[in-house]
Amino acid sequence: MKVLIADDENITRRRLEKLLTDMGYEVVSCKDGLDAWDVIKSKNAPSLLILDWMMPGMDGVEICRKVRKLAREPYTFILLLTSKGKHDDFVKGMDAGADDYITKPFDQNELRVRLKAGKRIIELNEELLSVRDNFAKQASNDELTGLYNRHYMLEILRTEFARAQRYKTDLSCILLDLDCFKDVNDTFGHTFGDLVLREFSEELKQNARKTDIPIRYGGEEFMVLLPNTGIAGAQKLAEKIRTRCEKKKYVDGNNSTTVTVSIGIASLKQHQLTEGREIIACADKALYQSKAEGRNRITVYMKKPSWISEDNKISEDRDLGHLKESLSVILEKTKKSSIESLELLTRDLGGKEHKQHNHDVKRYINLIGETLALPPSIIETFKRSANFHDNFKVLLRKTLKAKNKVLNNEERNEIEDHPYMLSELIDMFDFFANEKSILQHHHENYNGTGYPDGLKESEIPLGARIFAMTDAIAAMLSGRLYKAKMSPEEMIAELADKAGTQFDPMLVSLFFDIIERQELFSVPAEVLEQAREKVCKAR
Repeated sequence: MKVLIADDENITRRRLEKLLTDMGYEVVSCKDGLDAWDVIKSKNAPSLLILDWMMPGMDGVEICRKVRKLAREPYTFILLLTSKGKHDDFVKGMDAGADDYITKPFDQNELRVRLKAGKRIIELNEELLSVRDNFAKQASNDELTGLYNRHYMLEILRTEFARAQRYKTDLSCILLDLDCFKDVNDTFGHTFGDLVLREFSEELKQNARKTDIPIRYGGEEFMVLLPNTGIAGAQKLAEKIRTRCEKKKYVDGNNSTTVTVSIGIASLKQHQLTEGREIIACADKALYQSKAEGRNRITVYMKKPSWISEDNKISEDRDLGHLKESLSVILEKTKKSSIESLELLTRDLGGKEHKQHNHDVKRYINLIGETLALPPSIIETFKRSANFHDNFKVLLRKTLKAKNKVLNNEERNEIEDHPYMLSELIDMFDFFANEKSILQHHHENYNGTGYPDGLKESEIPLGARIFAMTDAIAAMLSGRLYKAKMSPEEMIAELADKAGTQFDPMLVSLFFDIIERQELFSVPAEVLEQAREKVCKAR
């Protein structure tokens, strides 16, 4: 370990140099405070400092103060060498940032022991920094590929989008999806599939510029965020990646294959976006078009269908892909109009309680969806399911009996038919297939004891699991589901009790994290900790 000595007394300084060299230290010797400060400011400064209290140019106490302002990592251990003997002097030195002191004339063994303690402090600090860095890397990086994961992606996107808006620069997003990747896993096995994902990730890192940010978005989907880059720059990089991917062979000794990639692109300026999540939604729609038009291609998102010209005339060379693009836009508008019309129908029937419950459920769905880094289109599907459920429930109120009274067989059958009735109603809106699946299975229990089909665990659609839990949470807190309104602490305990039986324990644990991180409710930390322990056992 390197140690710096700063003392203007030649005899003391030379004695220290010899003692420390004999102890095995690499010694940097300075004759005054100014020389010492120049060394300390340098890149490879020693972590152990022995400073004389009284020196010309800059004394040891002043150097202490300056070192602590640097907040350098790893830690710098400072030993003051002084002939002062007053208690107040020692307090002054320690307050300035010194870790220890030794008085002149010093004892050789005492110096060795104090330096040994300082060295141990530095080593422990380095170990803590290493643990911290490893933890941060695990939290932000995908374990398989080493790229940033989609959880950390939200933070990156928020930062880069805000920076682009502040400095009036551009930001582009490239979404990539490996074509027919399920066939690779089915044909060669998941081990080979993992090899493909790792090697593709390496290609992504090698092709990206230093300022680009490659991310594993989930499964076989990847993303690259390009700060200070417009559509043209994004297209250039995307084509480079597509071409390299098309030509690359993935080999493990026994198996060999090639995999193409479909790409969607969007940018802040090109599409006049106001929120970071919009750039993902636009790139996602462009990616979908690349898939629909035959895969292994690049599509830039367009608000207006590509087969309609600037003067709104229909192009003669339109094809099925372009027609699909236009129809998907129409379908999205139709879905939105259908929901709005349904809400208008129940506006005066549901009352304030109905509106508040629906608002709370959609809020919790949004928080969970964003934490899972689900695509905005998927989150919207889940929220539409909540809208259908609550509005249909208002319309069916006279048909369905309250669950909290004694039921005869006929009434019980009506309750258990609830999912089928919802499914039958939503069939009238036959373009809501995903929403239908969620409503049909939201009464399934995680352990398989629910209805109508007795599905369990991952057999239950993710949207149904999320909706079942968020709907219950909102009902607990409002008193709608139970006899009395629950406090946040009681709601947390209820979720923990039913994790693994009624609710997905992973989602319950995730919601506890959201409560803590977002400060969603005011609850003692020990309440959440106890609930987490219970959920861990359930998992």
